[in-house]
Amino acid sequence: MRKKSTYIILIIILLLFFLIVFYFLGLDSIKKENDHTTIIVGNRTIWTLENRKWKMVPLEYFNNYSWKKFHVFLNQEEKGDYDLWFDDDWYFFDDKKNSILLDGDLLAYQSNHSVDVYPFEMEDITNLNLVYSYLDEKGISTNDFTSFYQIPFDFDNDGYTEMFYVVSNAFPIDFLPNEIFSLVFMEKNGIIYPIYTDISKSEVFNGCKPYFYSFLDIDTDKKSEFILSCSAYSVSSTTDMLYQFRNGQFQIIVSNQ
Repeated sequence: MRKKSTYIILIIILLLFFLIVFYFLGLDSIKKENDHTTIIVGNRTIWTLENRKWKMVPLEYFNNYSWKKFHVFLNQEEKGDYDLWFDDDWYFFDDKKNSILLDGDLLAYQSNHSVDVYPFEMEDITNLNLVYSYLDEKGISTNDFTSFYQIPFDFDNDGYTEMFYVVSNAFPIDFLPNEIFSLVFMEKNGIIYPIYTDISKSEVFNGCKPYFYSFLDIDTDKKSEFILSCSAYSVSSTTDMLYQFRNGQFQIIVSNQ
């Protein structure tokens, strides 16, 4: 009888253990499986998340998102919820379908879970030795730049600020380089994490000039993703890339190319 009671107690303990594991792991997995998010970047990019997969929406389907409500940011400033309508550009309407005049770099999202969008500021580079050492590693020796700045941001929410750098000589006006380069990287605890690297022989306004468009948390894990955009002189469209930190490095999870 005592043995039977012991088995019953062990079975109950095991059942409780599996229920707890399911609650903390399985339930979260199911929630993520049902996550739906749509992100609009300017008038050129729409990304959607379904079944844990990000997809780019082709331009010809942008109208499918007209008259749908999105949470809107312009030039990093939160504007609120608006119905959007697309006709080569996005137009904004309130709940009564009144047109609202808004202007600026658009970031808008629609999601069944919370999305956090964070402000950021560009600064003059303070650690010149770090930057020039990295340039030297890439075989680049120059003091001529068209982009040269840093962005302090606590990317992994650990309470310490990481530093993001943008260094480029793309689209030179008053100097003629032998090579066109654009480098974007993050530094944390003396370690450099490459984000974007483009080095090519100088031709007539070739290359692509990158810039940070937005920092945001799209999956409620308290660790930021970011949108890096890149403009090419000879191409009318801008490349947008959504980055995530995975397996110790930055990876593009979706782009508009």
